[in-house]
Parts: sequence; structure tokens; C-alpha cells
Amino acid sequence: MAILSGTTADGQTLPVLVDQFGNLLAKGIEGQPGAPGAPGEPGAPGEPGADGGDFPLPPDPYEGALLGWLNNELAWIGTPPIPVPPGRFGPITAWDPAGLLTVEGEIPMQVATGVYVYQCNEDGSIYVDGWNNSQVWSNGYFDLVYGLEYAPVAFNGDLTDYVQVNETAAGGGFNFPSGLTGDLVVYASTKYPAGGQATTVTLSGGNTKTTTQGYSSGPEALNFGSVTGITSISLTDGALLFGVSLSGDILVDSGSYPSASNLNLRVQSVNGQNLIGTANRTINFTPGKYLMIPQQNVARWLYDGTLNKLITTTDIDNPRLTEN
Repeated sequence: MAILSGTTADGQTLPVLVDQFGNLLAKGIEGQPGAPGAPGEPGAPGEPGADGGDFPLPPDPYEGALLGWLNNELAWIGTPPIPVPPGRFGPITAWDPAGLLTVEGEIPMQVATGVYVYQCNEDGSIYVDGWNNSQVWSNGYFDLVYGLEYAPVAFNGDLTDYVQVNETAAGGGFNFPSGLTGDLVVYASTKYPAGGQATTVTLSGGNTKTTTQGYSSGPEALNFGSVTGITSISLTDGALLFGVSLSGDILVDSGSYPSASNLNLRVQSVNGQNLIGTANRTINFTPGKYLMIPQQNVARWLYDGTLNKLITTTDIDNPRLTEN
């Protein structure tokens, strides 16, 4: 590099920095920006775009769904409603033991005062919390008073009901061909007062337990603990059997509505999503389960508003006979 001298407008001499080729390296003072230029002429309009056309929407839309992009394609996005099988309604969302049952979805029109609604699974089978009603447990009865007629009472879900073993038999009870496995409790007593004859309960395999109280004190829970493959429970003559529980669930005979043991509500009124009525048991209804109305259980009545009375078959037949 070299330093040369330069002369300003007023005659003053100043050093000027240049490179070996004489190119000026010094930077001058930046001047004021110039005025903006005039706007340019608008360009020619472009060609119109192609028509977007139409396209098929995803199948199976449902109430409340949003159209979105999922897995690289259009899709209905959101939580679909729970499908309710035919003949059922719900599911149950809440239960107040005072008699208030709340459900989701539409309540059928035939649910009105006096109608019974039954708790069930999605497939329509009876469901009661704390019950095992997977089969007809009473089928294997032997040597009971009145036999077939009363055998199901031991498996109706009510531990205040009982069946009695014949007093003239060596013993009676129930066979379970498929075997019972789990924590077993037998609810039994003697029909005699306390201090009288005791009841001995014997399992297949020989395990036994004996009651210490009479019928007046109610059933006694004889806890056998964990068992495997028990194929029979027998009781001494005259004994009372109130029920059996396995792994915390009461054994209850399976069956069809409305005659089978069940949990139901006799409706008194309907208010929005609420059913107000009286339950047949103190067991709670279970949120998430469904309700059904057995067709044969719905009574239909005719009401004459002019006479302000229920119409009987006589009221229907008399005018017809008079006309003839």
C-alpha cells in the first residue's frame, strides 16, 4: 500500500490511502438519500386459475364430527357417540340411592309411570354389581325340601331367603360340575334356636365348617378361603342355605327378563335425562351399564278423559253389544 496526498476544495492537502495499484481505499462520507422514484406501471393481469372442482367426503359422518386431515387423508375427527343396541337405552351416567337414575341419550317414549326398567349389559343380559350370574347354579340340587320349586331361592341374590335340606336325608345341597375356584363363602344356619343342633357344611374333598348360631340370628358366613375345583357343597339334615359367594361375587342363577333375578327401577316420573322411581334392591345401579324394557312387562291402559276414568273391557264391550 502507499499513501498519497490529495487536495481539498479549499486547498488543504490531506493524505490519501491507496493500494499498490493506485485504487482508493479511503471511504467517503455517505450522502443524504435521494427522493423516492415515481411508481411503476401496473403489470398485465395473470391467467385465471383452474376450477377447484369437487371431491368425495369421508364415509360415515356422525354428529359433532369435524372434517380434518388424518393419516395423510381427509377424515372425520372427534369422539364418536356410543352406539346403543336396539332394545336398550342409556348408558347410565349416575345413580342416587334416593331413587334418581340419570342416563345419556334419548329415553324411549314408553318409559312412563309404572313401567319397570332393568339394568343390563350391552348385549341385553342381566347385570348387577357384585353378582356372578354366568350360569344356572341351582341345577345341581339334591335332597332339598320341595326340591326343584325352591332350589333357585338359594341363588336369587337375596341373602335373607333360604332353602332347607330334608330332615330325613343324610344331607343335601348342590353339585357344581364345572367346579368352583376362588375365595368361597357359604351363608348358612340351622333352623333351630341358638344352642340347638348346628349345621355342618362340607365341600367336595372333605373340608368342613360348622355354624354357631340359629336361624333367628340370620345367615352365618362360613369362609372357606381359597378353593380349587369344588364340585359340591352339602349341608347336614335340616340345615338352611341362604347363598354362596365366590371371589366376592354372590352366585345368582342366570335367566331371562323379567322373571330372573335382576335389578330394576319402577318409574314414577321422567324429567329430561332423569328417571325417578323405586328400585327393587338396595344394590346400586352401575354407571356405564344400560337399561331395557322387557316388552311383556309394559302394561297398556286406556283412559277416557270425558268420564275421567280408566276404560275397562266392560266399557269397550257394552257399546259394541248395544249397537248389535
